[in-house]
Amino acid sequence: MKPRTFYYLLAIISVLGGLAVYVATSQWGPGLSTDGARYLSTAESLAAGRGLLDYLGEPLVNWPPLYPAIVALLHKLSGVDVMVIAQVINTLTWSAIIALSGVFFTRALPGKYTFALFATLVVASSRALVEMSANASSDPLFMLCMLLWLLAAQQYAATRSPRYFWQMALLAAAGCFLRYAGSSLVMAGGLVVLWAWRSDLRQAVLRAIAYGAVSAGPIGLWAVFHNYRLTGILLGTHQPSYPPGLFVAAVEKVASWFVPERVLLIVPPLALFGLLLAALALRSTRQRWAAWLQRVLAAPLLPAAAFTLVYGAMLIFTISYSEHRVPGSQRLHAVLLPCLLVLGYTLYEQFGPRLQGAWRTLALGAAAVWLLFPLFRTADYVRSSHAEGDVSYYNLYNTRALRQSELTAHLSTFPFQPDDKVYSNNEGAAWFLLRRRIYRLPRYDGETQASLQTALAEFDGWPAVDDTAWLIWFSDALDYKRDVPTPEQMQDNIPASTMRVLSNYRSGYGEIYVLDVE
Repeated sequence: MKPRTFYYLLAIISVLGGLAVYVATSQWGPGLSTDGARYLSTAESLAAGRGLLDYLGEPLVNWPPLYPAIVALLHKLSGVDVMVIAQVINTLTWSAIIALSGVFFTRALPGKYTFALFATLVVASSRALVEMSANASSDPLFMLCMLLWLLAAQQYAATRSPRYFWQMALLAAAGCFLRYAGSSLVMAGGLVVLWAWRSDLRQAVLRAIAYGAVSAGPIGLWAVFHNYRLTGILLGTHQPSYPPGLFVAAVEKVASWFVPERVLLIVPPLALFGLLLAALALRSTRQRWAAWLQRVLAAPLLPAAAFTLVYGAMLIFTISYSEHRVPGSQRLHAVLLPCLLVLGYTLYEQFGPRLQGAWRTLALGAAAVWLLFPLFRTADYVRSSHAEGDVSYYNLYNTRALRQSELTAHLSTFPFQPDDKVYSNNEGAAWFLLRRRIYRLPRYDGETQASLQTALAEFDGWPAVDDTAWLIWFSDALDYKRDVPTPEQMQDNIPASTMRVLSNYRSGYGEIYVLDVE
């Protein structure tokens, strides 16, 4: 395939990919998780001049500020709703991700334009990446930043030019402000710099330290002077990790990108992984591994190998096991797809059979047929999301069912005043429906280790006597915070002379109460 033909096709695929995300979100908007609600409520607060505060009025600490800052700026300049801005950003970013992935493939494997086209189609048809791009989150921008970093790092490893050093460092710094996992770009960049200057150990160490200071310094200052100053926490709090379980989950998710679910029900992902290791072992020789390692450590592939090593370790040792063990949570892992494709292809070239003539044609035909698998899954996702709202694992709130529910209709008729307090057992859902500050209810056991009675008695967030307050109590799937006292428990444990919970309206999605303080 000629380079010009490839780039024409790359442009077409990029536009079609962006169109797929647009179609998926055109009817109901982007998907919205709790993280997304935090981001967008913070953007609204920042645009209104209240600072980096989320829908609870709490400072943004668990997530870095660049994504809400971008949304806030565009919201302030255009007046367009933050949900629409998130949709536009992610649609355009997804097109750019596809285009940059194609460029990365051609630079990682020079002259392999047929593979670059196939790999680009794999990325463009990845349901995991399309779902990521159809949700309001910083992940698409982070992946875009990562791809730009890979391209800059390839050039730096080849030339050691200061221009690409600064590009790498600034992109890594931006990545840290999009996701704290941007620290992977800091560590991977340090490895690239050390290897590029390996012939001069002193220069290698000094330049790696300089790279680390430039790329990690800004987020370090933010963590100390913003996060720690306000909350006593540097980079937020997260649920504990469980490396063995996270490793199994990672294998299962990567396998699901390439193998239909029905096959995985017969042959478990760990068994497939074992078969791949066995095949490598059968084809292994010291010379082949030495040749593969030499190729991976060369400039075109070194950044991908370094990033995969560091980011992959983060996925196994640092992320929350309870949140990311489920099959549907793939946004963190899908970022690795372009790197895995090029590294996997080099393994095949070094250890796989040499296909010539009719066998090569047959293999290309089989690859083309296989592409129907991810294309069908992604097309089904786009069709379903267009009709019902994003149907991915992440979308908790922006669904057709919730937006057309009786609860939402009732809320639209309520005469809320700016000073009214609104409480909820699902603050993100309440913010999505009302787009105003939401107040916390007491917590017991799960967050405070307190008993129900102690939590209710010591809770200092109840409305004052002269406050008008409401309680939106979600049921079924949106009632997932089990450590929040139910309305009945609150009624039973708080004296009637202090508060009464009165039910005014009922709906299939939940109930609306007025908190009558005497």
